[in-house]
Amino acid sequence: MTSGGVDGDSRALRVVAAACGAGYHVTLVGQAPATVRLPGIDVRQVGVRGVLGNHRVRRPRPGLRWPLAYRSAGAYDHRTVRLAAARQLLMTRAAELVVVHRPLPLLALARCGHAVAWVRYGVRAGWTRVRAAQYVAAVKRRRSPDARLDNLMTDVARLVLGRRAWRRLDPGLLDEEVAYGPVLDAVRPHLIHALGHRALGVAIRAALRAEGAGHRVEVVWDAPSRTPAATRRANVAADAHERSFAREADGVVTVGQGLARELRARHRLGATPAVVRNAPPLVEGPRVHPSGVRDRCRLAADVPLLVHTGPVAPDRGHAIVVEALPKLYDLHAAFVVPDPADPELGPLLERAAQLGVHGRLHVLPYVPVAEIPAFLASADIGVLPVHKLPHHQPVLATRYFEYAHARLPVVVSDVRAMAAATLELGNGEVFRSGDTADFVRAVGAVLTNPRRYRKAYDREDVLREWSWQTESVPLLDLYARLLGPSREA
Repeated sequence: MTSGGVDGDSRALRVVAAACGAGYHVTLVGQAPATVRLPGIDVRQVGVRGVLGNHRVRRPRPGLRWPLAYRSAGAYDHRTVRLAAARQLLMTRAAELVVVHRPLPLLALARCGHAVAWVRYGVRAGWTRVRAAQYVAAVKRRRSPDARLDNLMTDVARLVLGRRAWRRLDPGLLDEEVAYGPVLDAVRPHLIHALGHRALGVAIRAALRAEGAGHRVEVVWDAPSRTPAATRRANVAADAHERSFAREADGVVTVGQGLARELRARHRLGATPAVVRNAPPLVEGPRVHPSGVRDRCRLAADVPLLVHTGPVAPDRGHAIVVEALPKLYDLHAAFVVPDPADPELGPLLERAAQLGVHGRLHVLPYVPVAEIPAFLASADIGVLPVHKLPHHQPVLATRYFEYAHARLPVVVSDVRAMAAATLELGNGEVFRSGDTADFVRAVGAVLTNPRRYRKAYDREDVLREWSWQTESVPLLDLYARLLGPSREA
């Protein structure tokens, strides 16, 4: 099960494909919408309503700082829409006084009454707008609770509640329990593969309920490298939730050796987690896509094209690509993102326009997971210009493997794992993180002699080692230890 959407979750789709291929009966549980259809796999969609998690935002408790703010989203919506309706009616009345004929005394009286109505509206509008502005400010504070008082209350909750602090700090986790719990109870699995810490708690609780009913359920926790949340509150909640359930899992897998050692030390696990990196399956022969990234950008074969895949976030380095384009002349760049309408893209596109390179920057949507390497293969370079933050250091990113299977030369920042792999294999160049000039140098070096870097993939062992066929072996071994040989659930 995954606590997110199913369609773009390459890890979830590869795990279920491996389990199904090994002969297990597989049910994939994730959030709606789920349009993916996999042979032999039952896909269950759940809808998380977010009632508990969004309660703080819908009723923000303005307090002393915003004493006039509306007390709920319902009141805010009602008053602001009512004000807009009153304005429309007054404008309609003004038009009626012009169009409909009246005797002069009646017209004068009507206009006086209308003027008084506008004055009343102005007073009411001013009062409503003040309260609405305070409500919006209070909601914004609730969405990003990072002030000193918020952090103080977070520390108090952690001190008083310990590992149970997640219930207070992130009640949205209980929304997921309400959505996923009944589905897992109905499926009655023998094993739950929980992707991420949010799914872990749901899986452990479902296993406890099943055991109380006399049905044994094994839980495998798939622990990715956790990206720091935007606020201290969210980080403390995630840490508390993870610590609450990590040691209850029957098996743990993760995506890198360094992360495996870190997890074992942090949670005092009985064994080091198995390492299962999220690599694409190996496909013999050239990968062919009916409409690759170059076709989608409408570029000729001789136009250099750089590709950057993944969600838009400040630490993923999209900005350095934009800043480098004026210095790379005829190079085009494609950002392949989950949502081309993502508001985070706005500043990047504006900056590209300011630099005069807007026409050389292309934004494309994701393609199905199984098609990614073939889709990317027509580009010239794959880039991973991530910042040097702790969660980027210990693992090879999924995108790195996808670029490799597309046989693309890579340009990566000097984060530990990816820089070491690139220097050892010789499939690309490493640049200093955040250094635009060095990024330009690295891209230029690859474009000067791309065949040199592509030749690194000709070694027979490279792509086979970085393939899902190889990476899934420890996972299936863990399943076999927990369940015995493949069986029908």
